[in-house]
Amino acid sequence: MFIGCKGDARMTKKTSDARRRPSKMRKAVLDSFMNRRSLAAIATVFCVLTPAANAYDKQLDPHAIHEAYILGQRNDKSTGDILANYLTEITEAQNDVHIAQIELLTPFAQIVDVCRQKAADRYTEEQANQDYKAHGNTVQVNVTLMLPSAYPKAAESKEVPTPPPATGSEKSAIRPENFWQNFQFNLKQNGKTIPSRRISNQPIHSTATNNAPAVLTGENVWLEYDVNDVASDLTIVEVVTPQGKVIKATFDLKKLR
Repeated sequence: MFIGCKGDARMTKKTSDARRRPSKMRKAVLDSFMNRRSLAAIATVFCVLTPAANAYDKQLDPHAIHEAYILGQRNDKSTGDILANYLTEITEAQNDVHIAQIELLTPFAQIVDVCRQKAADRYTEEQANQDYKAHGNTVQVNVTLMLPSAYPKAAESKEVPTPPPATGSEKSAIRPENFWQNFQFNLKQNGKTIPSRRISNQPIHSTATNNAPAVLTGENVWLEYDVNDVASDLTIVEVVTPQGKVIKATFDLKKLR
């Protein structure tokens, strides 16, 4: 119903403005559409950081290396969240040497980890490409072994006097740096053991102080495997102690990149 003359310009303009003004329903539809676009954008970013076709990347192209480099250089919470999927901390009680953690790194995760460690050293993407080409396509397993001295007990430290520092010969007799060789390290898929093509170690020492020298507190043991021998499947890392106890960590390579 119109009030006023048919040619009233003000009434015509007012009616036209009302027609152009979006209804509440139309606004809700537009808001819903924009929300869907935002969710789609987030999903796209998520897909970039997740493996495709249920398989980890055995060979990396320049684009994948770039993604790994950027993620490692960020060295923030998102970097830590990604690498946490490749690490298992061992919490079960252990006597003598403690197996602290077991880490399995795919080629993609290796680049992320290296770039994270060298984020403050002006490590370039070109260097990341060169290092990848030099080391080839490998799966790496890292087992961290810590000696009992790295887990002091507060109650015992109050009751038992601290012994004098051991001499070099005494330390060698008590715990030689090759103690890790008394352990067995196995990588298994579907009940079959995959042979490693290289094994190395890196001693872990305490920080020297004015009152005490640096001492051996553990070892990092690295095992290297050819990606062609490691399928995108459930993977178990076994560590067998000298006493015969078996410590396991399971990784699903279908869910890792």
